[in-house]
Amino acid sequence: MDKRIENTKSKINSPEFQSFNKVKKKRIRRQLKKLEITKKRFEKIRGRANKNRENNILESINENESESQDEEGDEDDEEEEEEEEEEENENENGDKIKDEKKKENENENEIKFETLIKNNNNIISKYYSQRYRLFSKYDEGIILDQESWFSVTPELIAQHIAERCSCNTLIDLFCGAGGNTIQFSFTCNAVISVDLDPIKLLMARHNSWVYGHSSENTNIEFVNSDAMNLSNLKADVIFLSPPWGGPNYIDSSIFHLDSMIPNGFEIFKNAIRVTPNVVYFLPKNTSKVDIAKLALISKENGGSEFCEIEENYINEKLKTITLYFGSLVNNNKNYESYQ
Repeated sequence: MDKRIENTKSKINSPEFQSFNKVKKKRIRRQLKKLEITKKRFEKIRGRANKNRENNILESINENESESQDEEGDEDDEEEEEEEEEEENENENGDKIKDEKKKENENENEIKFETLIKNNNNIISKYYSQRYRLFSKYDEGIILDQESWFSVTPELIAQHIAERCSCNTLIDLFCGAGGNTIQFSFTCNAVISVDLDPIKLLMARHNSWVYGHSSENTNIEFVNSDAMNLSNLKADVIFLSPPWGGPNYIDSSIFHLDSMIPNGFEIFKNAIRVTPNVVYFLPKNTSKVDIAKLALISKENGGSEFCEIEENYINEKLKTITLYFGSLVNNNKNYESYQ
């Protein structure tokens, strides 16, 4: 017993003890205290055994009462120590759970992104055959999720739009996998890429690195936010390319802006309050009545009275349309105006 107590005290007085965490230190001190309590009991038992058995009954009774009080005190100490230990264990377990949950949340997006990389070949062949139209550097490490295969702007169209949107600061709402963001980064001084889906932002950042960007050298800022929350953002141009509801949009004879989520008109109203220079990338079958409504919204909010409609062709096939508002309206022969 004495040796165990001495070893525990030596451990407490050793330099190594100072490197232990708070919980471990308390456990060692508590162990020492229990050993000392046990030793005290043994000493009392030994003392009783050595006493003269001829002591009178009164002395024996008094001794027993005293012993009972001491043991009760020792038991109280032990109970208090056990309660403290339970409380510390609960706190320690609670902290561990919080740390594990935090770490899990931090790694969740990275795990999903790694899964995308592993499953990148599990895609629809129809879109895979067009991979070089989407990204000319596809073979150099481009990553796309399933939705991005049918929502990324073809690179040639993205390049053309970027040239027309050359400015100081541009906001790319619904940036997705980064097709437009990458091209804007070559024609604008600063690009703010916004998306609600953190996985899309990871893809966009990764894909921008394929095109020469890095964490140390880039003019792109990726923002994980609701695209409807632009209160703290300022820009010269805003580019809108919201989800169209999947590839089935083409099955309808007319595409209506209020069928989008969020509502296509509300998206535009939110953007026009930041800058009158808005670019809206939409399906080729978008309702012209809806386009006229957008021009009216622009005028009512201090923007341009005219809207330019640019048709985007690849291999002589009409793919999409781009609407330009504000100072981006171009007086050339390939546009229609609405008032």
